[in-house]
Amino acid sequence: MSHVLLIVDTPQTEPIAAAALAELHIAPVRLALKDFDPDFLLAEMFDLIVIELFGENRSCIAILQRLESMAQTSGIDHPPIIVVTSSESNTIEQALRTAKVCFLLLRPLHTEELISAIRQALRSAPRQEPL
Repeated sequence: MSHVLLIVDTPQTEPIAAAALAELHIAPVRLALKDFDPDFLLAEMFDLIVIELFGENRSCIAILQRLESMAQTSGIDHPPIIVVTSSESNTIEQALRTAKVCFLLLRPLHTEELISAIRQALRSAPRQEPL
Protein backbone atom coordinates (compact mmCIF):
# COMPACT_ATOMS: atom_id res chain seq x y z
CA MET A 1 0.00 0.00 0.00
CA SER A 2 1.37 3.40 -0.99
CA HIS A 3 1.89 6.00 1.71
CA VAL A 4 0.84 9.35 0.21
CA LEU A 5 0.77 12.84 1.71
CA LEU A 6 -1.96 15.14 0.34
CA ILE A 7 -1.47 18.83 1.08
CA VAL A 8 -4.17 21.37 0.21
CA ASP A 9 -4.04 25.14 0.63
CA THR A 10 -7.83 25.47 1.08
CA PRO A 11 -9.00 22.67 3.40
CA GLN A 12 -12.70 23.51 2.89
CA THR A 13 -12.47 22.60 -0.80
CA GLU A 14 -12.63 18.95 -1.82
CA PRO A 15 -9.61 18.55 -4.04
CA ILE A 16 -9.63 16.55 -7.26
CA ALA A 17 -6.53 14.82 -5.86
CA ALA A 18 -8.59 13.20 -3.09
CA ALA A 19 -10.95 11.72 -5.69
CA ALA A 20 -8.05 10.43 -7.80
CA LEU A 21 -6.37 8.82 -4.78
CA ALA A 22 -9.67 7.24 -3.71
CA GLU A 23 -10.02 5.68 -7.16
CA LEU A 24 -6.58 4.13 -6.64
CA HIS A 25 -7.66 2.88 -3.18
CA ILE A 26 -5.11 5.14 -1.48
CA ALA A 27 -6.11 6.83 1.77
CA PRO A 28 -3.66 9.73 2.04
CA VAL A 29 -2.44 11.54 5.11
CA ARG A 30 -4.13 14.90 4.60
CA LEU A 31 -2.75 18.22 5.79
CA ALA A 32 -3.52 21.88 5.24
CA LEU A 33 -0.60 23.71 3.67
CA LYS A 34 -0.44 26.12 6.61
CA ASP A 35 0.02 23.17 9.00
CA PHE A 36 2.73 21.39 7.01
CA ASP A 37 6.33 21.62 8.17
CA PRO A 38 8.98 19.97 5.96
CA ASP A 39 10.64 18.61 9.12
CA PHE A 40 7.61 16.30 9.36
CA LEU A 41 9.25 14.29 6.56
CA LEU A 42 12.18 13.53 8.87
CA ALA A 43 9.87 11.26 10.86
CA GLU A 44 7.43 10.02 8.19
CA MET A 45 8.24 8.08 5.04
CA PHE A 46 6.02 8.90 2.08
CA ASP A 47 6.06 7.38 -1.39
CA LEU A 48 4.49 10.48 -2.91
CA ILE A 49 3.46 14.03 -2.03
CA VAL A 50 0.49 15.60 -3.82
CA ILE A 51 -0.06 19.32 -3.33
CA GLU A 52 -3.27 20.93 -4.55
CA LEU A 53 -3.29 24.71 -4.77
CA PHE A 54 -6.27 26.90 -5.56
CA GLY A 55 -4.21 29.91 -6.62
CA GLU A 56 -0.63 31.16 -6.51
CA ASN A 57 0.57 30.23 -3.05
CA ARG A 58 3.95 31.60 -1.99
CA SER A 59 4.19 29.38 1.10
CA CYS A 60 4.01 26.33 -1.19
CA ILE A 61 6.99 27.64 -3.14
CA ALA A 62 8.92 28.24 0.10
CA ILE A 63 8.14 24.70 1.32
CA LEU A 64 9.24 23.14 -1.99
CA GLN A 65 12.47 25.13 -1.95
CA ARG A 66 13.11 24.00 1.63
CA LEU A 67 12.51 20.34 0.68
CA GLU A 68 14.98 20.72 -2.17
CA SER A 69 17.51 22.32 0.19
CA MET A 70 17.05 19.49 2.73
CA ALA A 71 17.58 16.93 -0.05
CA GLN A 72 20.76 18.66 -1.20
CA THR A 73 22.25 18.87 2.29
CA SER A 74 21.24 15.35 3.35
CA GLY A 75 21.96 13.69 0.01
CA ILE A 76 18.57 11.94 0.16
CA ASP A 77 15.94 12.86 -2.41
CA HIS A 78 12.50 13.84 -1.25
CA PRO A 79 9.56 11.73 -2.44
CA PRO A 80 8.15 12.56 -5.87
CA ILE A 81 5.90 15.60 -5.82
CA ILE A 82 2.81 16.32 -7.92
CA VAL A 83 1.36 19.83 -7.85
CA VAL A 84 -2.16 20.57 -9.09
CA THR A 85 -2.90 24.28 -9.48
CA SER A 86 -5.11 26.70 -11.34
CA SER A 87 -2.36 29.29 -11.58
CA GLU A 88 -0.61 29.74 -14.91
CA SER A 89 1.88 32.22 -13.47
CA ASN A 90 5.41 31.99 -14.85
CA THR A 91 6.71 32.73 -11.35
CA ILE A 92 5.08 29.72 -9.72
CA GLU A 93 5.82 27.47 -12.70
CA GLN A 94 9.54 28.36 -12.61
CA ALA A 95 9.70 27.88 -8.84
CA LEU A 96 8.01 24.49 -9.10
CA ARG A 97 10.37 23.35 -11.87
CA THR A 98 13.35 24.44 -9.79
CA ALA A 99 12.07 22.36 -6.87
CA LYS A 100 12.05 19.19 -8.99
CA VAL A 101 8.30 18.70 -9.03
CA CYS A 102 7.55 15.53 -11.05
CA PHE A 103 4.26 16.74 -12.48
CA LEU A 104 2.75 20.22 -12.63
CA LEU A 105 -0.89 19.81 -13.63
CA LEU A 106 -3.09 22.80 -14.42
CA ARG A 107 -6.77 22.86 -13.57
CA PRO A 108 -9.19 22.18 -15.10
CA LEU A 109 -8.02 18.62 -15.55
CA HIS A 110 -9.65 15.24 -15.71
CA THR A 111 -9.27 12.81 -12.83
CA GLU A 112 -7.78 10.30 -15.30
CA GLU A 113 -4.85 12.68 -16.00
CA LEU A 114 -4.06 12.91 -12.31
CA ILE A 115 -4.46 9.16 -11.80
CA SER A 116 -1.97 8.57 -14.62
CA ALA A 117 0.52 11.02 -13.05
CA ILE A 118 0.13 9.37 -9.62
CA ARG A 119 0.73 5.92 -11.09
CA GLN A 120 3.82 7.10 -12.97
CA ALA A 121 5.25 8.87 -9.92
CA LEU A 122 4.70 5.84 -7.67
CA ARG A 123 6.18 3.47 -10.25
CA SER A 124 9.30 5.54 -10.84
CA ALA A 125 10.10 6.26 -7.20
CA PRO A 126 12.05 3.85 -5.03
CA ARG A 127 10.87 3.45 -1.43
CA GLN A 128 12.04 6.57 0.39
CA GLU A 129 13.91 6.81 3.65
CA PRO A 130 13.24 9.82 5.88
CA LEU A 131 15.26 12.91 4.95
